[in-house]
Amino acid sequence: MHNKITTEMSICQAENGFSLDELVKKLADSFENKAFAEILKMNLQLTQEVLMHRIFNNSSSQQCCPDGHLTLNGSFDRRIRTSLGEFKMAFWRVRCSKCGKSFAPLAKFIGLEHYQTKTHELEKLVVEAASGTNYRRAVKDLERDGKLPVSFHTAHGWVMRSDCDEIKISPQTVGSAPIQIMPDGTGFKGSGIDGQARKGDLKVVIGISQQGNIFPLASKAGATWKDITDEWDRNQIKFKDGSILICDGELGLAESFADYATEQQRCHWHIKRDLYHMMYQDGGRYKDSKPIQDALAGVLAIELPQDDFQKVSEQEKSDIEERMEKAELAIDKLIGYFDGCGYSTAATYIRRAKYGMFGYIRRWLKWGLISPRASSMVERVMRELGRRLKKTAYGWSDKGATKIARIILKRFTNAKAWEDYWQEKMNCVGNVVINIGNYKCFSQNLGQ
Repeated sequence: MHNKITTEMSICQAENGFSLDELVKKLADSFENKAFAEILKMNLQLTQEVLMHRIFNNSSSQQCCPDGHLTLNGSFDRRIRTSLGEFKMAFWRVRCSKCGKSFAPLAKFIGLEHYQTKTHELEKLVVEAASGTNYRRAVKDLERDGKLPVSFHTAHGWVMRSDCDEIKISPQTVGSAPIQIMPDGTGFKGSGIDGQARKGDLKVVIGISQQGNIFPLASKAGATWKDITDEWDRNQIKFKDGSILICDGELGLAESFADYATEQQRCHWHIKRDLYHMMYQDGGRYKDSKPIQDALAGVLAIELPQDDFQKVSEQEKSDIEERMEKAELAIDKLIGYFDGCGYSTAATYIRRAKYGMFGYIRRWLKWGLISPRASSMVERVMRELGRRLKKTAYGWSDKGATKIARIILKRFTNAKAWEDYWQEKMNCVGNVVINIGNYKCFSQNLGQ
C-alpha cells in the first residue's frame, strides 16, 4: 500500500531581518505541534479509504464469513495520543451480512485495540521517563523534548496499568545450567498511615547465569522472602542442581531459599563489615575489632584456579579442600575466643555464618563451577533502585514501589530484553518505509 502526501508550507519573515534561532524554533514548533500529527492522521485516512475500496470491490482479505458480504455500518470517533501529537479521526465500521459481526477495518489493519487511546511508543517513553525521576519532572522533560504533553496524573495511571513490569521466569531466561541467586532488600519512604510516617520494605532477587547474563527473578514490596518463594512454588519454578545462593546475613533469608539453591555462600564483604557492629553491641570498639576483621579476611581469602576444572590436578583440588578445612577450624577457634571474651553476639553471628563461608569452594569441588564470594552485583542493582525510590520520591504505596522497582530491574539488568519486549509489543517488523524527497521552494519575491 503506497500513500503519497503533498503538503504546503507558508513562512513569513520580516523584511528587516530575523533571528536564525527564531526560525529554527518556529519550524520545530510547527512540525511538533501540528504537522506531524496532521500527516499521521492524513496517512491513516488514506489507508482507510483504500481498505474500504477493497472491501466493497470484493478484493479485501478482511472478509468475516466465507458466504457473507460486508456493508457500511456507521463510524465512531477515536482520539489517539502519540509522541508526535494528538489527533482525532473517524473510524468507519462494516458489518457482516451473515453473522452480524461488525468491526472497523482500519483499527484491525493497524492493530488498534478496543478502547486504545494512546500508542505503545508513547507509553514506552512515559514509562522510561517515570522510572528515572518523579512523575512531575518526567512529564516536563518529555514536553521539553517535543513529545506530547501529558499530566503527571495521566502518566501515573499509564504506568500503573502497564504490564511491562511483569517478571516471567522461563527456561529460556534461566537457561539449562545452574545459576547464581542473589537476593537483597532495601527500605523506602512509604505512604503514611493515619498521619504517621511509614517505612516500606522492598525485596529483590536477581539471577546470574554461568555466562554472566543477569536477569530479574522477583521484586515485591511489603512482602517477606517466604512470600516470594511461595509464589515460586505455586508457579512450579525450580533451578538446576548446583545453583548457589549468595546473600548477606539477614535472618530467614537463607532458610527461605533452601529448596532452590544447592549451596549457600555468605557475602564475605558483609561478614567482615558486620563483625564490627556485632562486637560493638558487646562493648567492643574499633581497636578491638580491626585486627580480628583483618585476620578473618585472610582466613576467608581462598582463591580458586581460573583454569578449566578438568585441567586442575587432583592434588591441587585436594590442597584447596584441605585449606578450607583448616580455615573452618580457625573459625571455630574464633568463635571460642568470642565466647571466652564475652562477645556473645559476635560469636552467634559467626556461628550462623560459618556454613555459608565456603559454599563457593564446595560448589567448585563438586560441580566445577566458579561463583563470586560477595554479593556485589545485587548491591549495584539496589543502588540503582535506591536512586529512584529513596532520592527522588516519597509516600510510595507498596503497589507503586513494586511496579517502579520491577521496571528499573528489567531495564538495568537486561536492556536488550527490555527493548525486545517493546519492539514486539509495537510490532515493529519493517512493514513501514517512508521516503522524503523532491523538495521545491517558492518565494513571492523571487519566483521559483
